[in-house]
Amino acid sequence: MHRLYRILDDFEATIRILTEAEGGRKTSPFNGVRWDFAYAIDNPPNQLYMIWPDFYGPSGDSLPTDEPLLLGVELRARMTVLDDKLREEIHRARIKPGVEFFCHEGSKRVAVGRVTRITGLYAAREGAA
Repeated sequence: MHRLYRILDDFEATIRILTEAEGGRKTSPFNGVRWDFAYAIDNPPNQLYMIWPDFYGPSGDSLPTDEPLLLGVELRARMTVLDDKLREEIHRARIKPGVEFFCHEGSKRVAVGRVTRITGLYAAREGAA
C-alpha cells in the first residue's frame, strides 16, 4: 500500500473540504496539504494543532499529490499528529470515533471532519513524517 507519510497514522477520519459558497476555498487543495486542526467543540478554537491528513482511495493507497482534491464531498483520510508531546498529553484523551473537527488555513476554516477510527494513536512512534 502506498502511503504519503512514513510514520504510522494516529486515526482515520472523513473530511469535507468547504466550497467557496460555504466560505471555504476558491481552488482545490492537493493531497499533502498541511492544515491546522481544531476540535469543533472548542468553537472558537482556543488552539490549532499540527495534525495532517493523508487522503486515500478505496484501495487504501494515498491519493496522488498532483491531482486536486474534490470540494464539497466527504473524503477519507489518515491523520497524523506531528507533535509527540501533544499527542500523548492532549490528543490521546480527546480523539475518539465521532469527534468532530475543523481544518484551518491560518484563521480561515476550510474543511470539516469527523474521526471514524483510532489506528496508531496509542502505539509507540517510530520514524519521521
